[in-house]
Amino acid sequence: MEVRIAKKRKSGWQDSCCPERKKSEGLKMLVKYIIKVFLYLILAVMTLIRWLLKIPMMLGNILLYFLSIIFILTGVLSYGFALESARECGRMIIIGMAFGAIPDFVPFLGKSLETLVAKLLSMTNE
Repeated sequence: MEVRIAKKRKSGWQDSCCPERKKSEGLKMLVKYIIKVFLYLILAVMTLIRWLLKIPMMLGNILLYFLSIIFILTGVLSYGFALESARECGRMIIIGMAFGAIPDFVPFLGKSLETLVAKLLSMTNE
């Protein structure tokens, strides 16, 4: 009996009127559209993140480096004049270093997000 079914399918006899095949194609299309919707949502979130990363870039390197210097000097001078504990001064110095590192890492993150957005757009257009 299995041989007959295989012969019927090879001849194309069931391919033209097979309701199971139409259901599976419809299901594939539905899954494809659901994936596209999720990709568009991810694309929107990635675009918002990219826009939010542009804000620190607009502040400019000079402002962030200036804040960095202020925090580091405050930490060092507070420790030197014994105004704060070493732990608090260390925290201020670490915060100052973080402000100094932001201008260096934001362009890298922006380029990475642009690449991801371009890949997602190419996936949704397929």
